[in-house]
Amino acid sequence: MSKDYYQVLGVPQNATKDEIKKAYRALAHKYHPDKSGGDESRFKEINEAYQILGDEKKRSQYDQFGATFEEANRQGGFNWGGFGQRQGFDFGFDQGSGGGFAEFDFSDIFEDFFGNSHAGARASAKRERRGKDIQTEIEIQFEESIFGGKKEIVLQKLLRCLSCDGSGGEKGAKTTTCKTCNGHGNIQKTQKTFLGAFTQVSTCQDCHGSGVRPEKLCHDCLGKGVKYGKETIEIVIPKSINDSEILKISGKGEASLTGGVPGDLYIKIRVLKNKTFRRQEDNIIMAIRVNITQAALGDTVEVATLDGNIKLKIPEGTQNEDILKIRGRGAWSRSGYGRGDLLVEIMVEIPKKLSKKAKELLNELKKEI
Repeated sequence: MSKDYYQVLGVPQNATKDEIKKAYRALAHKYHPDKSGGDESRFKEINEAYQILGDEKKRSQYDQFGATFEEANRQGGFNWGGFGQRQGFDFGFDQGSGGGFAEFDFSDIFEDFFGNSHAGARASAKRERRGKDIQTEIEIQFEESIFGGKKEIVLQKLLRCLSCDGSGGEKGAKTTTCKTCNGHGNIQKTQKTFLGAFTQVSTCQDCHGSGVRPEKLCHDCLGKGVKYGKETIEIVIPKSINDSEILKISGKGEASLTGGVPGDLYIKIRVLKNKTFRRQEDNIIMAIRVNITQAALGDTVEVATLDGNIKLKIPEGTQNEDILKIRGRGAWSRSGYGRGDLLVEIMVEIPKKLSKKAKELLNELKKEI
């Protein structure tokens, strides 16, 4: 019988990611086999539930397939990584984390109890060699979303210290072997558990994994090699970018504490609404108003488009809500096939008040049609 993972963790189906993680941690601490009153079977069941509900993709498929979820998983129907694999980014913005992405790492599962495994430690060291990825979002006008352009943004983030160029020491200062880690760059701690011996390998916080320390610390960053500051970054907005689309700028995230490469910057684009234009895939839609004589007899009117003013011919007998197509005046195709079309919706205005002469003319017209 299929398990109800929500019931296992004691959370409702609409629980947030944070609520699920909080419930998991509380239950895992309570039922850990090494604790008094622990339950190994219950502990494994809790971990199994968190593997699924703690990952957005797995949770979505679990919610969709329900009772067939476990069988599909056993038969290879879902292509997931193994237990302990890094799961990547959750692109929901975490405003409370200082501008970084919300991340999920399965090495978290063992962290509170007995530290990381060798594989988890290697993954942790790999993450530490690279600076953190950060996120922000910007608003652009509708016109910018169609034609593209450039924008400058100012970010407050962790930067490489300019005074010591990231070395952590005063210029010309000699380096010595780090006494904390004896030059290894990391500190190991082994602990035995019911699952076997686990070795926690953590980067030395005094030398940040380099194994050496400057004899005289940098006066500006106090030996860290990095410090918080502002950086102005120019962003190139591609043509025909969509609302909520995310741009990635490599190397513009935070500086690495261990002298590695910086992280990446992810920018979420918010396209402001336009009173005149709206987008439908590669086409742009707008509306214009004409009176009943223009619609009935036809006319040529001047229309303001994103490419400037044009002359638009209103055909004789145009009906209300008819669409006139102007080719090649829409958004650029992302597949490289030129531009879409400008679709002009005709709104025929009926006058609310008529002069005596206008009424007479309309009455005459009524006899003809």
